[in-house]
This record gives sequence, structure tokens and C-alpha cells, in this order.
Amino acid sequence: MINDGEYDELREECETTFDFQVLRASPIVRGWLNRKWELETSKGKFLLKSYHPDRFRLYNEHDLVRALRWQSDLQKLGLPCPQILMDRGEPIHRSPSGHRFVLMTFSDGNRLIPGRATEREMYSLGRATGRMHRLLDFQAGPATRPQFSIPAKPDRISHWRKLDAAIRKNGKEEILPFVEQQWKATEGISISEFHGAEVGWAHRDLWADNILVSDGQLSAILDFDRLNSDYLELDVARAILSGALDGDDLNARTWNAFLDGYRSERVFPHGRILRALRLLWYLESSWWITQDMDKHTVPPQRF
Repeated sequence: MINDGEYDELREECETTFDFQVLRASPIVRGWLNRKWELETSKGKFLLKSYHPDRFRLYNEHDLVRALRWQSDLQKLGLPCPQILMDRGEPIHRSPSGHRFVLMTFSDGNRLIPGRATEREMYSLGRATGRMHRLLDFQAGPATRPQFSIPAKPDRISHWRKLDAAIRKNGKEEILPFVEQQWKATEGISISEFHGAEVGWAHRDLWADNILVSDGQLSAILDFDRLNSDYLELDVARAILSGALDGDDLNARTWNAFLDGYRSERVFPHGRILRALRLLWYLESSWWITQDMDKHTVPPQRF
């Protein structure tokens, strides 16, 4: 058994609240700051997730609670994702010493291999993504404004100009070609097309670490903590880049398999994927292209 004060307290809370006995526990080392354990119990397998205080402060607690409740609703409606265990209707629990945690059913499967997804895996992921968007639209009603505020083009060019100057000042000339590429691409793009993108309830973190596959198809979508109103095309673009982009090659067969799956549940016009990819780039490029990008770990290096 694990010798860990935080885990021991959470285990006792879970056993008391949910009336089971933990038989075995294994830490899951994945994600930033939050801690996770796979629990084998007298009532089956569960995943225990403890929110780190520094990470929890980044959330709007009302939005997080809503996201976890909707995740459970989606699971009950057939979406492949973990079910959140509630206590008196609440998805987030608190231990005597103040640890906030959630308990959910454990999802079997392997993490989607970035850039190496099969056509069958991508079709099933696309179908699940389309179903998720459709069910959320039905269950939650119309979304309001998107979380992502599209920067004005002059503001984004100013960002690249300032970053270029900072990199030159700090002597990191090897990063300059990446900045120059973003600067040039920003000057050449028309962002007016983004203003027609559909706003809805989106997962907002649909990338390889949150996608499990088994037996050649999707087994679960994980981590709905960021679910909120946003441009639905961002979910589509993130999933496609996660599964179909291998180095500089974007696999057209798996890309189209995802869209075929999505369209089996929800309308997605032909040609729209190009705008989705441009919108994702416009959103995320400033996150990944920085003067410290030489210290990035593997996931941001991919994007």
C-alpha cells in the first residue's frame, strides 16, 4: 500500500463516503500538478484525482462543477467518458485538511499515439466528438460568448515584434526563425473569417493525453475540466492535429476519417477544416512560440 499522507487521507474519505474498501492503489504520473491514483476497490476500479491548490485557483469553481456534472450526464447518454461519483449531488469533495478531489470510474485503454492514429480510431473519435457537441447543445442550451477572444491582427503583430526584440536582447537567435515565421503568417492572414465560427459547448482540451483507445477504436475521452463555451472548431482541429500530424506530415486519410465520423453525428461543411486549423493556430501560436521554447516538453514541442 502507498505510504503517502495525502493519499491516506483521501483513501479514508473515499472509503467512508462511497462505502467501499480500497484493495490496491497505483499512482498515475501524468498531467501538471494535480495527483491521480488508480484504485482497485471492493466495488470495482476508480480514478482518484486530487487538485493541487495552485492548479485549482486557475479554475472558476462554478464552471468546473458544471463541467463535471455535464460529464456525468454525457456518460449516462452513452458518450465514452468516465462517470463522476457524486456525494449529495456534488462532484467535488473536500477532505478534513482541505484537499479538493474527485472520484470517477476508471477508463481502460491506451493513450492515443500522437500523429499515429489509425483511420478507425480517428473515425470513432470524430463520431464521439460530434455526439458530444450535439448532446451538449441539446442538454445545455445555446452557449454565450467564447472563452477565446480573437486578438486584433495589429495586436498580434505587435506581440511578435516585441517577442522578436526580447529574443535578440537575450541572445537566443536560434529561436528567431520561428518568430519570423509566425510574424509573416500573421501579416498574410485575414482574421475576418474567424468571426463566422460557430460558438457552442466545447471540451477545450481534446488532445492525445485526454484520448484513450482500445481494440482499434476510441475507448474514452478524458478530462472535461475545461469544458466551456468556445469555438467548436477548436475541438475538431486539436483532435485532428493530435491524431493525424506526424512531424511535418498531416495524414489525409486519418484526417478525413475523423471528419466522416463527426459528420455522422453533426453537420460540418466541407472545406471548413482549413479555417478550423487556422483558428487553432491563431489561438495557440503565442502560447508555444516563446523565448523559453527551447525548454518546452514534448507536447508543446509538437504544436
